[in-house]
Amino acid sequence: MKFGILYEVYPPGEFEVSEQDLFFQAIEQTVVAEQVGFDYIWAVEHHFLEDFARCSAPEVFLGAVSQHTRTIRIAHGVTVLPIPFNHPIRVAERAATLDIMSRGRLDLGTGRGTTLSEILGFGIDPDDAKPMWDESVKLLPRMWTEHEFSGYEGKYVKIPPRVIVPKPVQKPHPPIWKACTSPSSFEIAGRYGLGVLMNSFGTPEDLIPGIQAYEKGLSEVEPIGHFINRNLAAFSVMHCGEDDRAARTRGGDASVEYLSKIGKYIGNIGLYKGYREWAEAHQHAATERSHHRILDVMVNEGVLCLGDPQRCIDLMERYREIGITQFMAIVQVGSLTHEEIMDSLRLFGEKVIPKFRD
Repeated sequence: MKFGILYEVYPPGEFEVSEQDLFFQAIEQTVVAEQVGFDYIWAVEHHFLEDFARCSAPEVFLGAVSQHTRTIRIAHGVTVLPIPFNHPIRVAERAATLDIMSRGRLDLGTGRGTTLSEILGFGIDPDDAKPMWDESVKLLPRMWTEHEFSGYEGKYVKIPPRVIVPKPVQKPHPPIWKACTSPSSFEIAGRYGLGVLMNSFGTPEDLIPGIQAYEKGLSEVEPIGHFINRNLAAFSVMHCGEDDRAARTRGGDASVEYLSKIGKYIGNIGLYKGYREWAEAHQHAATERSHHRILDVMVNEGVLCLGDPQRCIDLMERYREIGITQFMAIVQVGSLTHEEIMDSLRLFGEKVIPKFRD
């Protein structure tokens, strides 16, 4: 089982921390994470979400991280592919450059976007977001592996034959992932041979239907790339401390703030046809959570990874049991200080990660 940390460059609500401090603290935390055994650093792409995420240029942030680290994988979680966000040529060029700068450590996660603020802000019809992603993601392996990209004419993008440079260090190309939130998206990821990135703001067992849909897709796989990235990565808030109660309380306050902002920004996107399946799938989980908001229940059920090392180990074993190959820890949330985050990473790396290295 692998372990990663996931950054949104989240501005704390209670303390005045500059944007500059947030980014450089994240780099320092990544250096420590690498030292204690974490395998990946992931960075989101979000726009306009002032009190939730400042990571609107993840390739710049990850480029800086690549120069402060040596072994940890440098991963987009995710690059948003609808074309007004990012043209596929630019994605291919930037990703290849980041693979070069990291000496072959890049993983590329892809998605379509999940907030109306961002999607409408870039002038996208929400119902076009999914087919836009579909068109672009299929082009990336070709752009990386064909000396002269042979061209493409689609509904949303038309590209003449061109030599697209640079090319990635990794051959044939870096691993590609897909953000998945609904059963059909899991199945598409499997059919395309992509790794899965998923949120786990329910119990680990709530992920099983999506995993089953992914396996169904894999049984009919027609890879869009040159290999199958058969991996399942799940993310949730993590705060690990020597004292179980203190870690649960401190991490819990941060988690409640974080989850409330997720709900605020997702808003009414489920009203759009292209997102309706996602909204319906998550409505049940949201209703269930409303019946047991007590933090202890959320921790005991495995909704959040908060507590002492043994509690974290127990939760990781549940993830491994259902087939998760990577746990991505969201650590920079709420009013948790830089020092608290660093201590949590060190303890998790010392006491939890070694249990899953066989």
